[in-house]
Amino acid sequence: MKDTVKRGWALGLALVLVASVCVLFSVRKQGMFIDEIYTYGLSNSRYRPFLGGLKYGEIDHRVVTREELLDYVSITGDEGFDFASVYDNQVHDVHPPLYYWLFNIASTLARGRFSKWIGLSLDGILYLAAVLLLYILVRKLGGGRYCAAATALLYGLSAIGLSTMVMIRMYVLLTLLTALLMVLIAELMRRFRPRTCVFVGLTLLAGLLTQYYFVFYAFFLCAAYVLWALWKKQVRALAWFIPCALLGALSLLLVFPAALSHLFSGELVSGESAAENLKNLAQYPARLKTFTGFLIHGLKAAIYTGLAALLCVCAGFKRLRGKRIDPAWLVLTVPAFLSFVLVAVISPVDEARYIYNLIPAFVLCVGFLLHLLENAFDSAKRAPALVFLLIAALGLWEARCVPPDYLYPEHAVYNELLDEHREDPCVFFAEPAWAFVPMTEDLIQLLRFPEVYVTDQESLAPMLDYVGDAEEVVVYIDVSEFWSSGYDAGALLARIAAETDYKEAEALFTTGLSTTCVISK
Repeated sequence: MKDTVKRGWALGLALVLVASVCVLFSVRKQGMFIDEIYTYGLSNSRYRPFLGGLKYGEIDHRVVTREELLDYVSITGDEGFDFASVYDNQVHDVHPPLYYWLFNIASTLARGRFSKWIGLSLDGILYLAAVLLLYILVRKLGGGRYCAAATALLYGLSAIGLSTMVMIRMYVLLTLLTALLMVLIAELMRRFRPRTCVFVGLTLLAGLLTQYYFVFYAFFLCAAYVLWALWKKQVRALAWFIPCALLGALSLLLVFPAALSHLFSGELVSGESAAENLKNLAQYPARLKTFTGFLIHGLKAAIYTGLAALLCVCAGFKRLRGKRIDPAWLVLTVPAFLSFVLVAVISPVDEARYIYNLIPAFVLCVGFLLHLLENAFDSAKRAPALVFLLIAALGLWEARCVPPDYLYPEHAVYNELLDEHREDPCVFFAEPAWAFVPMTEDLIQLLRFPEVYVTDQESLAPMLDYVGDAEEVVVYIDVSEFWSSGYDAGALLARIAAETDYKEAEALFTTGLSTTCVISK
């Protein structure tokens, strides 16, 4: 028993610390990004991917009830485990269905509820699994227990890693499958087994069924393994690996043929938009600078640890002579840099989530330096444990000073402001064909009202008929020109004051797509 504790305490502490910090930030999460709401809707709404109906969910001069909003984001009645509905919803969306199938299962177990904890519980499990796989990977590459635990902890407590967890989206599953592919390739480099090649094919299929951007790192990693196997003249390994990898990747078209239509759809998130970004050479420097900034901001503890380890390795470089370094470290990490450049250039918007799955590979670079350090100073018996504890303290410091994205603490204030007006009528101004977009973003706040009346700005008569003699009205105005209607909130409020008895307007808050205010007589 004592030997078990001695061998496993570092991993146990790493997992406990990561799990505890995940729970802490889950509690602090007060709102959701629009794509997170889509996760609930696409997973749980029966053959209705968007509010109002199929793409595009047109909502035209009508009342949307709280029950309709809840039905969109939660499992009600006998809707549970309806994988065919999830599949159909994703055909009309721009992403493959695997994560949404898992989310449907989680929501079915919490039938009738809409809660952040459904998504955060699922994400937390997947995230801890990814952290554990990173530990296993370092061990497979020859790293010691403390080196592996420190590497896993640097990822698990990083701001960018925690952002992957608290964002209720498919990127956490994508990261897990990326880490699994790394482990499988490392295993193949240690010892070839045909069944490992089969697992590689299945992992490639699962990754592509999660998010199409999986293809970039997977391609470069598989190519790097093939080059290594050619160098080693492992003909039998290649005879198994190449067909299994190709079959796994191409099976996407059999399981989810809508992937082809997504690729050529012309949407913002599509192959066509990626190709246009790739052709735009002028944007390359700014894009690379932005995404590099994401790494620096989100991996502070890992960067500090890597720099310190590099200095120590340089100081003890002579001690490394004659010691063999596993080439798998290089095979696994170089593809991440190639993928990073490509993803930074072609991503539809400048947001860090498109490189979330590459982060374990970048942290693995720090793990490599720690591995060199433990090899250079292998005579220091207690030093690895002490270094691990120092790294744990540094990781906790980063988690305290650099919180993850997607917490939205301001939403607690929004909710308090709306609670004072829950009895007032609520009117949402937006174009019928695009109303579902801002309404999805504001859905959590809209649920505070029994119903919402949706209208456009062409005529104020429908609004006046709906609100009747109400002294105050909560008004949402869709102001996004890029994503939806793009109304001028100031001009519309001025028009309301000029043409109706509602002469006063009090601004409550503005989100990314809409502005909210209270108009009164």
